[in-house]
Amino acid sequence: MMAGLLQFAALYLLAAAMPQHCRALLGRWQRSVRPAHVAIAGWGVLAVSFGVAIANGDPIAIVFWLGLLPLGGVLILLGISFSPRLLRRTFLLSASLCACVLLLT
Repeated sequence: MMAGLLQFAALYLLAAAMPQHCRALLGRWQRSVRPAHVAIAGWGVLAVSFGVAIANGDPIAIVFWLGLLPLGGVLILLGISFSPRLLRRTFLLSASLCACVLLLT
């Protein structure tokens, strides 16, 4: 679950780094954030999500992680197309759930 939430957050950040999606996904923050920094953060969070997925030592974890990538991409695509505001709220929920899980463990 944690790997999926982190993966969703990473894909959101990578989509927000693209100039055509920056305004819809970042809102007011687009003026104060550089797209290169958002992209670096996105790739970093994606790497952390992979680390979390394989931390258990389960051999199927890599397949599970790779299977979640298209699902997260489709969710981001649908969110950008139909409701960027809802997508922003989902991103904040995902990030806060990850923070809570990290603090509790």
